[in-house]
Amino acid sequence: MTGDRPHLSLDYSIEVLVYGQRYAESEGVAFPRQLVGYQVFTLHLRPPTPYLNFLPALYREVDFVGRFLAIIEQAFDPVVQTMDGLGAYLDPLTAPEALLPFLAHWVGWTIDPRWSNRQQRRLIRNAVTLYRWHGTRRGLRVYLHLYTGLPLDDHLPEETAHIRIEEVFSHGFVLGSTTIGQDAMLGGGCPYHFTVTLRCDRPEQAESIDEALVRHVIEQQKPAFCTYDLVIC
Repeated sequence: MTGDRPHLSLDYSIEVLVYGQRYAESEGVAFPRQLVGYQVFTLHLRPPTPYLNFLPALYREVDFVGRFLAIIEQAFDPVVQTMDGLGAYLDPLTAPEALLPFLAHWVGWTIDPRWSNRQQRRLIRNAVTLYRWHGTRRGLRVYLHLYTGLPLDDHLPEETAHIRIEEVFSHGFVLGSTTIGQDAMLGGGCPYHFTVTLRCDRPEQAESIDEALVRHVIEQQKPAFCTYDLVIC
């Protein structure tokens, strides 16, 4: 007994007794039963362990070997299960939160406490893509998509996209094919200037966007000589 709890016994001693009885059919007499033989053996109940399948059949019948392998299985089974699901530990979307700093360091990403846990996971997973397209319109759109959750709308025209980056005077001023106030202006404009427009489907979605953080993202992604306007609607 350990306290009020009894020990669980997995070994049972069993005794098998064999009796025989002689019966004289001609006389109609039944003689008393007599002990013909007996056998005493021990029944071992052991939890099954797959580790026994790796041993020759000779060793599978040895009780000590089974109990010894059960100890090894209990010690290493958590490690084996972790290795089976290693991909989930290395994916920022499914990895434990405590592992995120390691994964971020792995790809050279700096964790910003202003981002939510879900946003951090998406950024770490797409860090290499952001590095590849750093300083480009595509890289900025992907970055803003990961933060705001707004769709990229690559299949839609630019003017109807949720994340729109416009360079108004990218084609210059050509007489005969421009309209004053729309794609041309008198007196010159600001070179290397662009407009970022974030179009939300719901007012509460627009209110949840941190404008200061969006501007920080744009400042990180744009070339240093560029200027911009930000519109959130």
